[in-house]
Amino acid sequence: MTAVATYRYLAPSTLRPDGLALQTSGGPVANPRFFSGFLTTPRAAAGLLAVAEVARTRYHRPVDPASLDPVVTGSRDRLRFESFSGCCGVYARLDALPAGIDGEILAHGTTNVDVNPPLREALARISGIDPLHLAVGPDDLTVFTLDGAVVEKKVPLPDRWLRGFAEVHMLASTFAPRAETPAAEAAGFLRRLPTRRPACRAHPALDADLDERLPRRHGAGRPDHRTR
Repeated sequence: MTAVATYRYLAPSTLRPDGLALQTSGGPVANPRFFSGFLTTPRAAAGLLAVAEVARTRYHRPVDPASLDPVVTGSRDRLRFESFSGCCGVYARLDALPAGIDGEILAHGTTNVDVNPPLREALARISGIDPLHLAVGPDDLTVFTLDGAVVEKKVPLPDRWLRGFAEVHMLASTFAPRAETPAAEAAGFLRRLPTRRPACRAHPALDADLDERLPRRHGAGRPDHRTR
């Protein structure tokens, strides 16, 4: 069974000279305002774009893109951007923690955010590591000047997508960090993965040098090399 979700945004999300303005739909109110300030995490724009790309992709059928929008949650200690692919096989999350936020979380709750094709192109052109000025939700001026200029999206949501998005939170709550690696090393590892389906099943494993540098709890043995 498939339900149809309707996203109603007061305006398209845009990247302007003064920063990124993400429009919202649904949650505590029709168009909540969650955050105003800066994301100081390096390459925050690239992280947002990666989350948005997962939302629009069906990985088992790449020629048939999905039309889903990412979700953002405002809580006491973080902004969380997340998405679930249209094929229900890939989940992505970007957490902006207190150390990476310079601004005010104005409300708590969860809402959809509009990430349209022009915005994707604009985010892809951001290459610096400077703080990103960000507003999540419409400001008073937007509400006043664009009254009636609603952007409406009707999106089919299969039952399995709704169930999967809910279940992934329960599964992720049981995860524990096994290792941390710098961004450059992680990017290099991903680039070295085969681009074609291998003849046999392959599992990534930690090399000996990294294995010796991994932090361990007192009394623990060698870390588990399996990935999640």
